[in-house]
Amino acid sequence: MFNQIKAEYLKLRFSRLFKAIPLLFCAGLVLYMVFSISKGGTQIFVSEGDEETNTSLQGIIGFFAFTFNNAETPDIKEIIQSCMSCNVFLWIIILIFTIQFFTYDYLSGTIKLPVAYGISRIKLYLAKMVITTLYSAVCYFLFSVTTFCLTCFSTGFIPGRNDIRQYSGYIALSFLVMFSYILLCMLVCIFVKNTAVIATTMCIFTLGGAIIYTGIWQNFHSHIILKYLVWLDPLYYWMNLGTLRLEYGLVQEIAAYSAFGIFILLPVSLLFARNQEFR
Repeated sequence: MFNQIKAEYLKLRFSRLFKAIPLLFCAGLVLYMVFSISKGGTQIFVSEGDEETNTSLQGIIGFFAFTFNNAETPDIKEIIQSCMSCNVFLWIIILIFTIQFFTYDYLSGTIKLPVAYGISRIKLYLAKMVITTLYSAVCYFLFSVTTFCLTCFSTGFIPGRNDIRQYSGYIALSFLVMFSYILLCMLVCIFVKNTAVIATTMCIFTLGGAIIYTGIWQNFHSHIILKYLVWLDPLYYWMNLGTLRLEYGLVQEIAAYSAFGIFILLPVSLLFARNQEFR
């Protein structure tokens, strides 16, 4: 198993994805910085709030700074909210990476080689899952640390040990959502080998779930069918993490979502991967 994981890592290491995914995270960081520019107390790209508020925010990080009640003395929750708001775009990078990395061997036909040498389909799936998850986690961790440092530097906030621990908790919750989303994408990839179809399907599902949630959030729990569709959508959790709505049972829902990924999505994927035929 270790040798197969190493083989999958080497495939990633010498592929374009190894550099492309960090570049996508860097693009997200650039967007974070761009929307942080303010001039003359007014947002260059996004303007929000009254003139007095805009003036008080002059010179600080701008778009995300509107989460601060006092721009001169922000607290850790406002810093975290500024950083976590970027997670609503995380699914795009994860979707691209998972689809491209998982389906490459199937589309090129090289998936037949390890099978011909007696390596089980389950080991192939698990190795790809491990590498996809670990590489996504490393890139996301570096991105999260960078945005946190940037926000703290921009506002002059000096985080303490408890502040860092609190932010790490939010990052861990976000990672649990990301892991289940990776498993969901890989399950779809098992059934569909056309990358364009997979991407279109997952984009419609992900964005559709977010749109449904924003439309029914006031009476969310009264919708018997729609709420379960939304619960499968990672944006439901990332949107709520971005507004720090932990007091409404979000932690328990994320735990249930990760358990769904581990105990439902993973076994189902292994079952179909074991019986999969290669053309």
